[in-house]
Amino acid sequence: MTQKKFLLSLSENDIVVGSLGTISRDLPETSVKVKGAMGCAVAVGLGIAMNTSKQVKVVIGEGSLLMKLGSLSTVAKYNPANLEIIVINNGVYESTGGQENNFNYIQGDILKNVKFFIPNE
Repeated sequence: MTQKKFLLSLSENDIVVGSLGTISRDLPETSVKVKGAMGCAVAVGLGIAMNTSKQVKVVIGEGSLLMKLGSLSTVAKYNPANLEIIVINNGVYESTGGQENNFNYIQGDILKNVKFFIPNE
């Protein structure tokens, strides 16, 4: 499944928060798009989740997540049941030219509640 098809398959009943770059371009207009703030989508999604009963899905690239990895500790502290974080992991900073990143070296409990999607185009 391609990234665009995956993103369009997310439920319209949920609040979808998308990170910058190809994710924001591929999400429907009804989504909350965090453009120009690399890595901040998780914190925005957490704030929304703590103030609604709706399911909140944050879609973020692994490069963006690396920029604000500490936000996962705040998610772990508050642990809202209605928050899901989906990381699209293509191994590179796609929007800035495809430079490799080190995301695959991260291990342990900090990622236990994170779901991953790897697009195949």
